Amino acid sequence: MYSLKVAKIGCGSCVAKINNALKALDDAAEIAIDRLAGIIQVKSDASLVEIRETLNQIGYPTTVL
Repeated sequence: MYSLKVAKIGCGSCVAKINNALKALDDAAEIAIDRLAGIIQVKSDASLVEIRETLNQIGYPTTVL
């Protein structure tokens, strides 16, 4: 499981965008997003690098916790 800090998860649309992008990367991924804390937890077969690149491409740069 990867824990990532994202600076700007502003609304429900942001959460949906993140979920959709990560599910496109790995349909079986388990994703938990704490919008207020800006923390995403991902359990996936995709690598941490792939997850971070995907999030960065859609405008959500991350820091690994």
